[in-house]
Amino acid sequence: MSNQRKLQTEIDRVIKKVDEGVELFDDIYEKVYSADTQNQKEKYETELKKEIKKLQRLRDQIKSWISGSEVKDKVQLLEYRRLIETKMEAFKVVEKETKTKTFSKEGLARQEKLDPEEQKKADTVNWIGEVIEQINNKIDETDLEIETLSAGKGKKTNKNQIEECNEHLASHKFHVNKLEGIARLVRNDRISAELVDQVKEDLEYYVESHGEDEFMMAYDEEGFYEELGLDDLDVVNVDRVTQASVSSKKKDDDASSATSGSKKEKRSSKSSTASSMIPLTIGRAKAKKGSIPSNEATPTKIGRANSTASSSSSGPAPVAPAPTPKAPAAPAGGGASMAAVLKRESEERQKAALQAQQQEQARQAELLRQQQLKQQQEAQRLQQQQEVLRQQQQQAAQAEALKRQQAQQLLEQQRQQQAVQQDAAAKQKLLQQQATRQQAQAQQQNVLNVGLSGLSLGNAVGSNAPTAISAGPSQLAGGKDATERYLSALNDSFMQIPTGADNERQKSYTPRNPYPCPSCYPSVPSPIFDNPAVFEKLGTDALFFIFYYAQGTHQQYLAAKELKKQSWRYHKKYMTWFQRHEEPTVTTDEYEQGTYIYFDYETGWGQRIKQDFRFEYSFLEDSLSV
Repeated sequence: MSNQRKLQTEIDRVIKKVDEGVELFDDIYEKVYSADTQNQKEKYETELKKEIKKLQRLRDQIKSWISGSEVKDKVQLLEYRRLIETKMEAFKVVEKETKTKTFSKEGLARQEKLDPEEQKKADTVNWIGEVIEQINNKIDETDLEIETLSAGKGKKTNKNQIEECNEHLASHKFHVNKLEGIARLVRNDRISAELVDQVKEDLEYYVESHGEDEFMMAYDEEGFYEELGLDDLDVVNVDRVTQASVSSKKKDDDASSATSGSKKEKRSSKSSTASSMIPLTIGRAKAKKGSIPSNEATPTKIGRANSTASSSSSGPAPVAPAPTPKAPAAPAGGGASMAAVLKRESEERQKAALQAQQQEQARQAELLRQQQLKQQQEAQRLQQQQEVLRQQQQQAAQAEALKRQQAQQLLEQQRQQQAVQQDAAAKQKLLQQQATRQQAQAQQQNVLNVGLSGLSLGNAVGSNAPTAISAGPSQLAGGKDATERYLSALNDSFMQIPTGADNERQKSYTPRNPYPCPSCYPSVPSPIFDNPAVFEKLGTDALFFIFYYAQGTHQQYLAAKELKKQSWRYHKKYMTWFQRHEEPTVTTDEYEQGTYIYFDYETGWGQRIKQDFRFEYSFLEDSLSV
């Protein structure tokens, strides 16, 4: 029950948010169509987009409740869902109107006026304007948040949050100033639009995710625009410059006040230290008239005397006349000034440094010369080695060519010898064949002479003629009988002439793994299988088994004969038995085409159906007579 109450409370809260969002959406919708300028219209369209996204999130929540089984009465939820969807359709219309219409008259006219580069530049400037607008919205939100946190006593309690918001505000203003400068540079063709595309993804990510912990940890303000090379261009960040100038003025004021006090302190400290230090003579020493006594007072004694004299004369004393200036005397041998000493030391130091530099240069030049010499020597050595290697390779190549030439000559000689031997053998064989042919012809002539001897009428020579004529009939009869016998023998031999099938090996089934059978099992086929009447009683599978596994036997012939009686036809190309399944669809003098049943003896040992099969009569085995 409590869960149902909580769910109803949540539904009421979402419905209230939907009502508020729809009311705000309608207000902004009216502002979009009542805007005077395009910039205002785009600004209101951006706000309208934010509100429709909020309504879409609420619509997703309502859809989850509608699809679930927790809520029974879903009429109200369906109504609010349809309400949000109507607002979404209205936003689509607004978005379609605000965007550039590519195939409208205005869009086509703009495409005709602008070339691709100008269009790209205009799109980039428009995109920069959109990003600036979004960042300005974030600036407004941040200002509002700062005002909210600073209200009342929150300025002290929310100090850290206010500082963080100020940092975000400064970052937003920095990017706005940078983008405005980039837009000016793009318009003036100082930066190409393709170069600005490199920072698009970073800026969009900045607008979407600024303020999140993961983004702020990896955020680097200085590295945002490094790819554009703005340091070499005239882009001025006004806010940072003014802040820097104000802070520099403050620092200068503080520094001037501090330095004035420090100068006073330094002067007092210098005076105190100078009074405590032993004074040195700076410049040339002045000499008095006459000779200088050896026991002349030191400057310290003079200073002390002057100080005691001034302190002791408390009353007014007569003013002594100012001494006239005297010409400076030449410096004594031991009285050289400190400036001269320092100058001399600096000159000596410079000379020593110059000498050391010259020595270092000479040493480096010597080292460089030695290195060059070593490199030259190494190059000479490598050149010599390469020359030796080249000579060796040439010698090896010559030797290899000589060997190859000798081998070719030897091979040529062998070929010539073989050709001579083959010619001699061919001639000898030809002679033998001629001799054999002559012998065969002679034998045939002899046989013919013997066979036809009875047909000769004898010799019609001298006195022997009457006897030959008288013996003629008997000899003629004997010759006819011999000729008939000879011709009948030739006819019989011609009838028994070997054919091409006699050369084929008889195909008989030999088992691969024969199993030893007991002696009671028959080892010789029964003579009953020689009776054709037995095959009429066998099934189709048995007939196919005998045909394929008793090849070259009389039983195979009987099995094929019985299969042909059962309307099976043997295909010589596929070595398979076919039977018509139905009447052929196409019939010609050369083939017939239709659906057939064939026996698959290779893969499945069963009958299969083959549709639209062409049975050519040239492959039909039709020698068996049924």
